[in-house]
Amino acid sequence: GVILLPITILGMFLGGFLIKKFKLHITEMAKFACITFIVAYLLNLLYFTCSCEVLQVAGLTAPYSGLKHLSSPKNSFMASCNADCSCKLDQWDPVCGDNGITYMTACFAGCKSSTGMGKNMVFHNCSCVKGQVYGLGNSSALLGQCQRESCTKAFPYFLALQTACAFILALGGTPTYMIMFRSVSPDLKSFAVGIETLGGRVLGGLPAPIYFGALIDETCLKWGTKNCGGSGSCRVYDTKAFRNVYLGLIAGLRAGCCLLYIVLSILIMKRFK
Repeated sequence: GVILLPITILGMFLGGFLIKKFKLHITEMAKFACITFIVAYLLNLLYFTCSCEVLQVAGLTAPYSGLKHLSSPKNSFMASCNADCSCKLDQWDPVCGDNGITYMTACFAGCKSSTGMGKNMVFHNCSCVKGQVYGLGNSSALLGQCQRESCTKAFPYFLALQTACAFILALGGTPTYMIMFRSVSPDLKSFAVGIETLGGRVLGGLPAPIYFGALIDETCLKWGTKNCGGSGSCRVYDTKAFRNVYLGLIAGLRAGCCLLYIVLSILIMKRFK
């Protein structure tokens, strides 16, 4: 937000400046808005190259290597190293083992003792961690999820790409509004703004959280549990599926918008040539 807000404001003001500086006709503004949207759409496809690995959680996305698993599918988090620990499946207080694997709780890591308090808590003598590193290391675990290097490395590129897309979209935003003001009669301008706002809310603002949320929920690998027993928030997502579903839906919607921009440009050029 700190980066995108100034960039968006700059793009909108620059778009208005270009209209005034070069005294663009409505047909030229239509071409300008169409080109900027298509360029932003093509840049948007590059988001698919920004990958982030799935969080490695023992028993969920990563196996208890070299350890015997219990047979019940409901106890996929249970292995021979924590079978006698009486771990609760509805708890989520992750710890990061020396082996780079995240465990749901210190109990599932088979930890026997701990030192420190709060965020600095360290768990020791963790049988599951020790089993995965075949006896090497001190078999300890730190409170919190393990860091994912691929996510950290990809984030600056993602942010730069998002900034470029936001700037180009904002650049064509002002010409788009000017097209609406210049293509309707003066007594209908306020009505046109109302219709445009209503269309955006009805087609985009209101239903989008519903179908976006439904698709995102399908990529959840582990749901939390509320105190009353109901389903809580998602603890772990399949990040690759999340990326493909989320970006794929956006790409599909913007492809339709590109088509509408092209149709709009053609109609305006025929009407105002």
